[in-house]
Amino acid sequence: MTYHGKMPVEQFNIRLDCRYFPGDRPCAFHKREAVRCEACSHYAGRGIKILIIKFDALGDVLRTTSLLPSLRKQHGSTYVTWITSQDAAPLFIGNPYVDEVLTTCDEYLPVLLNRVFDIVINPDASRKSCELASLATAETKYGFVSSPLGTVVPLDDAALRWLRMGSDDVVKRENRQTYQQIIHDMCHLDASSQHIVIALTDDEKARREELRRDLELDPQLPTIGINAGAGDRWQHKKWSLHGYIDLISIIREEMSAQVLILGGPADDERNRLIKARAGGGAYYRPTSSLRELIQLIDLCDVVVTGDTLAAHIAVGLAKRVVVIFGPTSAAEVDLYGLGEKIVAPVDCVCCYRSSCDRKPNCMELIDAEVVFDALKRQVRLSGAKRLDEVEILVGEPGR
Repeated sequence: MTYHGKMPVEQFNIRLDCRYFPGDRPCAFHKREAVRCEACSHYAGRGIKILIIKFDALGDVLRTTSLLPSLRKQHGSTYVTWITSQDAAPLFIGNPYVDEVLTTCDEYLPVLLNRVFDIVINPDASRKSCELASLATAETKYGFVSSPLGTVVPLDDAALRWLRMGSDDVVKRENRQTYQQIIHDMCHLDASSQHIVIALTDDEKARREELRRDLELDPQLPTIGINAGAGDRWQHKKWSLHGYIDLISIIREEMSAQVLILGGPADDERNRLIKARAGGGAYYRPTSSLRELIQLIDLCDVVVTGDTLAAHIAVGLAKRVVVIFGPTSAAEVDLYGLGEKIVAPVDCVCCYRSSCDRKPNCMELIDAEVVFDALKRQVRLSGAKRLDEVEILVGEPGR
């Protein structure tokens, strides 16, 4: 048979446009249930074809998933392809809104050169993201593209405002919108149903319980997660080491709770030091993967962390949080009513400087007692077992 641009699909009894058909092999339903394509009840068309380009950082990738429920609400059936970094790909495991995750140029360049999308979304003004958004073919594009000269082109006023925030520290500091509100405005979406999308598979839920048993965590006690790391881009994005150590000491003395230290491989040395100085007052298990970190966070009832990936994972998992801010914007972080923000008491807060020689610096000025007060409130608000009976062992009313 000669192909002349139109395939007589009806002769093959294969629904080539089904979102579950991979093309080069039988679909999962055929293998599992032996259903034939022409009689399969699982058939689903691809609907509105959407491309999202968002590479990094990991926390930003995760909170950009807040667009997904809004896109589904506005457009109904959607088929979402997401271009991201290999490090970020595990964030999408179990995500019911994303159909394809592409991480390398040999995966996404053929897609960009061949397919036609209904919508392309690029909320990032980086050169690489803009060039890829320009390369993609789509009826509608939101965010940023690249000009033929290689310069960034904001596609509407909302994108232009975001570009200004990224290029002007004064505008950044004055902003009061969350990142989620900003990208929803950029995509002309109603933000009323938005939320961070992250999920554990059934196998991961079973593994989470194995981790609970291995760590010997008591399921009847509230678990306080302590995430002391925050990447290396901003020197003082991390709360001080002595701050976390003092906080664990206060928790041990004044609350019937257990502390679980969290973090990835890059945080291992810092976490081991905190555990050693905590004097046996904390549990710690080095993580082997990003997915294992997500499972450990899901064991917690409240997470204390800086402005980093762990904060967005915790919120996405509906955990209560206490998030500590110094050089980055507290206004941009959406906690969805699940926690409190503690902002360093300095006039230069939200400076976005990679390093600082001010003494004491912003994070050194945040007292462990202040963090504990916020933590105590969040423990009482959390949904952990018996948390309505959590015993505060020491302290006056209001403390």
